[in-house]
Amino acid sequence: MKNSKAFFFTGSVLLFFWIIGGFSPYIGWEARLFKILLTAILGFVAWKLKNSENPKYKKSALIIVLLLATATAYAEPYVSHAVFGHHHHHFFCGK
Repeated sequence: MKNSKAFFFTGSVLLFFWIIGGFSPYIGWEARLFKILLTAILGFVAWKLKNSENPKYKKSALIIVLLLATATAYAEPYVSHAVFGHHHHHFFCGK
C-alpha cells in the first residue's frame, strides 16, 4: 500500500490522457505532443497541490484539479483546432 498513491496518480493521468484522445492512432505527432503537455501540466498541478504544506490546498486539491481537468477536456478540441487547424473528434466534442 506504500506505492498506492503513485499508482492511482499514474492511473488517473493515463485515464485523462485517454479521455482527451491521446491514444488515438489518427492524430499527428504534434497533436499528441500537445496532449502530453496538457496532461503533464495538469498532473504537475495536482501533484504540487496534494503535496503542499498549506492544509487549505491539500483539502481543495481534488476539486481544483477536477475543475481544471474538465475545462481542459472540453477546451482541448477547440484549442487544438485553433493551433493545428484540425482535431480528432471526441465523444463530447461539439465541433
